[in-house]
Amino acid sequence: MKNHPIDRGFPSILYIVNNWPKTKHILKKYILSNQKKPDLFDLSLICLREIKVFKLGHFKKMIKKLSVQCSRNVYFNSYHDQHHFKTVLVLSCILAKQINLNNKDRILLIIIALTHDMNHQGRRIKTGIPYYQEDRSYQGLERVIFKKILRSSEIRRIKRIFRSTYFPIKPDKVKDNVEKIILDADILASLMFG
Repeated sequence: MKNHPIDRGFPSILYIVNNWPKTKHILKKYILSNQKKPDLFDLSLICLREIKVFKLGHFKKMIKKLSVQCSRNVYFNSYHDQHHFKTVLVLSCILAKQINLNNKDRILLIIIALTHDMNHQGRRIKTGIPYYQEDRSYQGLERVIFKKILRSSEIRRIKRIFRSTYFPIKPDKVKDNVEKIILDADILASLMFG
């Protein structure tokens, strides 16, 4: 199996996982490095290969479009930016390697990890509307990807996962493995960047 380095000067995710905990410092260095803007499209493809997704079909074009949108940071958000997406992507990939997901769930995992905070405005908006930011991110994703390739049950599932990333309210019992991975990766990212 070919190794796919996560970035120049860094090993593959497979190497990091197989040599854990000795490689903890490498992961930390990569995740906490924010000198250069990450290529979210390349990183998404690397993560997909790492979790054994080799045929993307129509998803590849959509992932490219979503990667560009996530890289924009039009609100100059210093936390929910490209580096947060990079962190959640890599952590989701590492966690997914520990769980047996089907092919569609692997693709959805990477798409959700990439876009779960897309167009985030920064601090919690005082609209009095719970899930305001999560619904905005979901709507941005929906404009690009849904209706053409997903069933309505999959759309509802993804919206639920986006909403479950709302920090003041966390679900008690999560049975969906994709949701578990996203929640864990998002919380781990917040612990690393505080």
